[in-house]
Amino acid sequence: MIDPTTPGLEPETPAAEPETPAIGPAPEPPAAAPETPLAPDPAPGPPPLAEVPWPSEAAAIQARGNSPRRLAVLGFLGAVALGAVIGAAGLALATGAVGAPAPSPSPVPTEEPTAEATAAPVGNTFGRPDAPVTIDVWADYQCPFCRLEDLLFGGAIDREYVTPGIARVVYRDFAFLGQESIDAAVASRCAGAQEPAAQLRYHDALYTFQQGENQGRFARANLVQVAEIAGVPSKDAFTACLDDPAVAKAVEDETTAGRNVGVTSTPTLRLRGPGGERILTGFSQTWPPLREAIEAVRVAAPASPSPAGSPAPSGSPAPSASASPSPAPSASPSPAP
Repeated sequence: MIDPTTPGLEPETPAAEPETPAIGPAPEPPAAAPETPLAPDPAPGPPPLAEVPWPSEAAAIQARGNSPRRLAVLGFLGAVALGAVIGAAGLALATGAVGAPAPSPSPVPTEEPTAEATAAPVGNTFGRPDAPVTIDVWADYQCPFCRLEDLLFGGAIDREYVTPGIARVVYRDFAFLGQESIDAAVASRCAGAQEPAAQLRYHDALYTFQQGENQGRFARANLVQVAEIAGVPSKDAFTACLDDPAVAKAVEDETTAGRNVGVTSTPTLRLRGPGGERILTGFSQTWPPLREAIEAVRVAAPASPSPAGSPAPSGSPAPSASASPSPAPSASPSPAP
């Protein structure tokens, strides 16, 4: 209720009392509206196809919850699969394949071994062992330019030189940026100790998850998780290998060997082949210089022609290049008559 003494407010006017209706016969009640009959319960039967979840969808809902986006994607994939089945059935009916005898199977051609099949990664090496060119890649797993070199040019080297059998790549440890560099190199070797091909899978995974230097990225727990991602068979054997001092000593020895051949920074590529040796220091930046260096060591340089000798006097044969000059006769006095 509002106080009537409040300035600016009008006093309330009492509400008028309702008029009393005249007394007379009571009005008849309104007729009730006709009731709408209830629809009969649907006959029992299979639910519509849209309400039946696909087995993969049901498993996904049970495992991860039924988010609207996930259900929409799964429903779309289910519709596509159903359309493919209906289309295949219609094609079979149209071509008369239903009821027709099955054709005799064609002989399967035998595949010849290729260079790619014999270039499976083994340990830290990728490529044919008899390839004429060897590319030693000295790197540190915490080095960002090593990762960039491998990301930008590793695939080109693989396609153009490793797969055809021209070159093989050997990844060398030059762990000099801190303890996590050594730990990562040890972990890569431990992956290869169980399965030779797992070492390069682990190598690729380390570069994928690289971030900063000695900031915990390659802590022990993370290295174990990377092993699971790379498909290392036994977690227990892997963790036991991480504590093996012999593996850490091998990483240290290879780093020392790199210094002995002139490695001072990473990445460093040492190319060896019939044409000699080339050492590329630092990030390559572009592909052409790297390709030219590989081509330079791929083929031996042609031998330079030997200088032509001076013409010999007529009537006497020219001496051979390897022949040593004959000694001059001694000037002994002739006997007196």
